[in-house]
Amino acid sequence: MAQGMPNQPKFLPRIERSGGNSYVATASGNPFETDEDEEIFSRHKMVLRVPSDCTGDLQHLTVSRNWLVCILGTGERTTLLRFFLPRAIPPGELALEKYLSGSGYKITRIFLDPTGHHLIVALVPRSASAGVSPDFLYIHCTESPQAQQLKVRRIEKLKDHEITAVAFNPYHGSDATTGSILLGTSRGLVFETELSPAMEGHVQRKQLYDLGLGRPKYPITGLKLLRIPNSSRYIVVVTSPECIYTFQETLKPEERSLQPIFAGYVSGVLEPHCEERKTDLTYSQLRFFAPPNSKYPKQWAWLCGEGLRVGELSIEGNSAATLLGSTLIPLDFEKAKHLSYEERRLSIPKAFVLTEYHAVLLYADHIRAICLLNQEQVYQESFDEARVGRPLSIERDDLTGSIYVYTARTVFNLRVTREERDVWRIYLDKGQYELATAHAAENPEHLQLVLAQRADAAFAEGSYQVAADYYAETTKSFEEVCLKFMALPDKRPIIDYVKKRLSRLTTKAPRLEAAEMESGECAADQSDVIKALVIWLIDLYLIQINMPDQNEEWRRAWQSEYDELMRQPPVLACTRANRTAVQQLIAEHADPHNLAQFAIAIGDYDEVVGQQLKAERYTEALQTLTKQREPELFYKYAPELMTKLPKATVEALMAQGARLEVERLVPTLIQLETREQREQTTRYLEFAVYKLNTTNDAIHNFLLHLYAEHDPKSLMKYLEIQGRDETLVHYDIHYALKVCTDMDRKEACVFLQCLLEMWIMAVELALKFDMKLAKETASRPTDSGMRRALWLRIAYHDIKDTNDVKKALNLLKECELLRIEDLLPFFSDFEKIDNFKEAICDALRDYNHRIQELQREMAETQEQSDRVCSELQQVRNYSIKMTPQDTCTICEMMLLVKPFFAFICGHKFHSDCLEKQVLPMLTKERSRRLSTLKQQLEAEVQQAAQTKPSSLTKQQAVELQQKRAALKTEIEDILASDCLFCGLLIDTIDQPFVDDWEQVNVEWE
Repeated sequence: MAQGMPNQPKFLPRIERSGGNSYVATASGNPFETDEDEEIFSRHKMVLRVPSDCTGDLQHLTVSRNWLVCILGTGERTTLLRFFLPRAIPPGELALEKYLSGSGYKITRIFLDPTGHHLIVALVPRSASAGVSPDFLYIHCTESPQAQQLKVRRIEKLKDHEITAVAFNPYHGSDATTGSILLGTSRGLVFETELSPAMEGHVQRKQLYDLGLGRPKYPITGLKLLRIPNSSRYIVVVTSPECIYTFQETLKPEERSLQPIFAGYVSGVLEPHCEERKTDLTYSQLRFFAPPNSKYPKQWAWLCGEGLRVGELSIEGNSAATLLGSTLIPLDFEKAKHLSYEERRLSIPKAFVLTEYHAVLLYADHIRAICLLNQEQVYQESFDEARVGRPLSIERDDLTGSIYVYTARTVFNLRVTREERDVWRIYLDKGQYELATAHAAENPEHLQLVLAQRADAAFAEGSYQVAADYYAETTKSFEEVCLKFMALPDKRPIIDYVKKRLSRLTTKAPRLEAAEMESGECAADQSDVIKALVIWLIDLYLIQINMPDQNEEWRRAWQSEYDELMRQPPVLACTRANRTAVQQLIAEHADPHNLAQFAIAIGDYDEVVGQQLKAERYTEALQTLTKQREPELFYKYAPELMTKLPKATVEALMAQGARLEVERLVPTLIQLETREQREQTTRYLEFAVYKLNTTNDAIHNFLLHLYAEHDPKSLMKYLEIQGRDETLVHYDIHYALKVCTDMDRKEACVFLQCLLEMWIMAVELALKFDMKLAKETASRPTDSGMRRALWLRIAYHDIKDTNDVKKALNLLKECELLRIEDLLPFFSDFEKIDNFKEAICDALRDYNHRIQELQREMAETQEQSDRVCSELQQVRNYSIKMTPQDTCTICEMMLLVKPFFAFICGHKFHSDCLEKQVLPMLTKERSRRLSTLKQQLEAEVQQAAQTKPSSLTKQQAVELQQKRAALKTEIEDILASDCLFCGLLIDTIDQPFVDDWEQVNVEWE
């Protein structure tokens, strides 16, 4: 069963603290929390609201989860009271005298489970002659809105056994049941049982182990059940006056019994881990410390005859050892052997509790606290036994951490106030700097002390690098630290120290900067301090980089660090602001590489490239040039680089792409002294033409000239790509023709002459070296007459003086414009007609076919002409009859009441209805023209109305009438050029109904 959380009772509302003596605890069980700087431990008296009918001395007290249970007794009456500390509610009350006085028992111990709902009261005979055996009571505690219910039951199954220790089960216990728990007896026996109100008369017990081995007196003084976090491994810690035992076993997840933990030890397979200590005491005490709300303790402590043993617990599931790091805090028990009984009683602790860093021990007349880290006493306070009663014991609430000390008449709360406050100093004194730093982290002053001492210790040990790191985190005088490190031959520590100080100065908060300035650390303005640190760092690095007698690996390592430093934004900003000083410093070290790198970093590429070219480091200059983004530097330095590194320079220019203006690179590209320069220039020009799509004629002319001079094949490819449209080419055709003529590039000349439509010259030139090209050229003109003339020239060149009939016949097949009669004059007068017989017959048949085709076409044309004349005659006689019943096709009103248009298709429209429909379909130009015509017509009409007919001559009246008629005619041509339904709407059938769907969607929404 999962452990249940206790329900906080709702008896009475919370009572606010008043100025009286009544005590109301806080939710943590400690009502004395203030913000004052107090001692670590302070004792405060608690006032419990004990019912008026309950009297007697306080005999026992225990506390768990803010539930405080105490027993008050007199000779006649014994009462158990149960308080809920966070609220001032009536306590639970139970009378125990019937279980004690009448039976001859007395209470030795009480045990409260972690939930605060299960209480075990151990009973022993008052005397040997009482005639009873040891026993114990089980009390189950519950709450309701009205009151607390305490139900007591005697457990008969464990009669005859004096219970001296109990290990409750925090993993399976709840408000209703304890789960499986362990009980230790005065004879060294360990039992398992489970207690709950529902198990009335059915309590089972199992003896799990016997540590006493039959001895009549071997009390178990401590018993604890633990489970390692995130595992099923259980640990049982058992103590006797002189021994501490540990048992451990891994249980199945569903296992609820604790017997398997001891099974291997009972069978003899395993032996419990045991540590024995000599003692003259008849008791010992086992305590654990766990942070609030944690079920697994962090530390353990055992008060035994040697003193106080303290250690940590293992959290490893497979660890063989459980109790780790045992430290003995001696309590001078050996000296107490020689003291009187009264003196010994006062010098030996009766009980103790454990906090995170202290052990609080209760003596017969005082209380004291010892620090676990350095074993020094940090607190001691005495009790006035006559006033407060005899101190009985001390308890700690594991849930809240509150500590309670009780005497026979008083309960005290031992307040713990920031017990960790001096832990950092203890660790610092012990040289445990990591722990000291961790505990001092929240207080800047303490942290500074720790770091300063840690740095001093590292410097004294010779760990200069470590010392530099810690010195950089302190506020120690900069000059003092630098003087220490400057005396060392190794400059690595001083460099790292200065770098860290610079980093702190550029990244720390303004509040810390102001504090340091006030403390005198930074005497000058912050920017001046940063400038000084940066320049000093540069100087230190350059000394190391240019250190003589060092290998290349040394230089590369320091150079890498230097480059990283110079790339940091604060350093870069500082060096840009103080570029002159930095450049002078680098120049003094005679380091051209870093001088160039610095110039690049601050963007002064002009200076860098110029220096590199002066030093003839052309490759470095080109690399620098490519790193920057300023085109002007390419125009300035590329010509010189082209003479030394043609290929690399062109690649750099091509990498810039369209960022560079090709026209401004001409001074670079005219470097043609070597073949490589020429090839690379051509390469870039091709890139500009084909990739950048430049249209500058100078660039195209330059490329064409290079092709013509050195690469005729590429020349023809270029010309073909540019095309044969004179208006689309990007080079000067006349210039290209001149260059190609000078270079004797005949094929290119033919191509260019064709562009200039110099067909005859092109064909004559082509005939000199390529007949096929001549024929292709002759076929290009669009004018058939020119083509025929060109083919005749080819025929003359091909046939003259050869009389090759076969060639002549082939020419007839190649050109449809040539006839046999065109070629006959090119043959000699003595050529036999038989050779042309077939060609002449083909020509005559062709003439006959063409004559027949012309006759047929003439007949068809005459027929069509007659039909058109007939239709025109019918149109002249066509009329449209209008009746009074005719209506407008658009508005369906009577047609004759207003001016109208009637179309030959039968549709009739009022002129204004038609205008409304046609106007949106007009173009902007025609719409504006229509508006102008209507205004002019209206002006003419108004002028005619204002002018008297008698004042106009007959000729003027006719001219005005003709002008108005012309305006009306043009308006009608615009509006009624075609029927609305039979023409205009059909033309717009492919147009969408809606142009702006977004506007339509808005309107529909």
